[in-house]
Amino acid sequence: MILFSGGISIKKILLILLRLLSIPYVYMVLMITLVLRKPTYSHNVKPPFWEITELINGNGKLLFDIIGNILMLLPLGILLPLCFRKADTPKKIALIGFIVSLLIEVTQLITTRGYFEIDDLFHNTLGALIGAFIGCSAAKWIYSDDNGHQKQ
Repeated sequence: MILFSGGISIKKILLILLRLLSIPYVYMVLMITLVLRKPTYSHNVKPPFWEITELINGNGKLLFDIIGNILMLLPLGILLPLCFRKADTPKKIALIGFIVSLLIEVTQLITTRGYFEIDDLFHNTLGALIGAFIGCSAAKWIYSDDNGHQKQ
């Protein structure tokens, strides 16, 4: 293990930096999904899988929205296992991603700052799951000692 003066390891520094990244990440998600949106003053619910249907019918502009929704919660999947040791499996992180996405969608519906979309729930959860594979692997490496054993 490489140690800096005072006995702090590269893994510990990396963990601290990644945890600090969660602050601007949460801020960015709140700004994008709620704060920067103007209220429509009507409660809108989109039918399930309307984006995918429109994409199949040739509306290529929706591909940007789909990819954006996947990418939005991908960092959550990476950061969760690094910030919380109990978030240690992709299944747990996908569930947390779904709950976070559901909270965003319900808040958008209540505040009229967006549509309630089942598609967004699916794409956000998928993003969190993809990120979980990266985050869980990184967490295993960071939380292990140099012999590959998990630290308690």
